[in-house]
Amino acid sequence: MENTKKEISRTDKIFATLTHNGTPLARIDGNNFGSIADVVKRIFTSTGRWIGVAVLSIRNYNQGWRIDLPLTFKPTRRPDTPLPRHDGRQYVIPFV
Repeated sequence: MENTKKEISRTDKIFATLTHNGTPLARIDGNNFGSIADVVKRIFTSTGRWIGVAVLSIRNYNQGWRIDLPLTFKPTRRPDTPLPRHDGRQYVIPFV
């Protein structure tokens, strides 16, 4: 049985690509990632304000594994921003 737990050491060489319908949105590589969450944070900052569903492929060159993660990027709301108005049928989201 394959080990499904993927770990990253800070010295591992990591390659990551974020794609949407086969179109690359962002690519990063390097080391000094402590976890998969670190890779997700870095790829999110490199995509800018992109919103939607994409697939993040992470390859750990040193350990020889690869994983594909479906991710949803959504707009973040500042704490001082009020919640969207509810009209009884759906949420109306204002664009800032």
